Amino acid sequence: MVNLKRLFTVSMFGLVAASCTTTNSRFVTADEVSDYLIKQNPEALHQALGEPRTVENIGGNRSVWTYHSDMIQNKKATQGKCEMIITFEGEKAINVDVSATEYSPFAAPLATCNQMLDSL
Repeated sequence: MVNLKRLFTVSMFGLVAASCTTTNSRFVTADEVSDYLIKQNPEALHQALGEPRTVENIGGNRSVWTYHSDMIQNKKATQGKCEMIITFEGEKAINVDVSATEYSPFAAPLATCNQMLDSL
């Protein structure tokens, strides 16, 4: 019985230690992602992220691009979701909405969004 208690204690310590260590994230908040993306032009985003999930021309010189984490190849089941909706006016981003949820309590904040933006 003593060995079982020791095993349980060591296992719990390992879980606590693992939960306290987080991966360093480039972006921690949705506002940081928005602030970064609003400085990008459509060509840079297209090269880094590929084809948007949807492109909607909303009149004049405005378009809305949507990127979603379901576009990630080889996505792990523990990864969350990230959606970025970018409104362009001509060659300038004028609004960015970021919605993100991580499925694992051990994931760094915005881990899935950070993965999407690795090459940007």
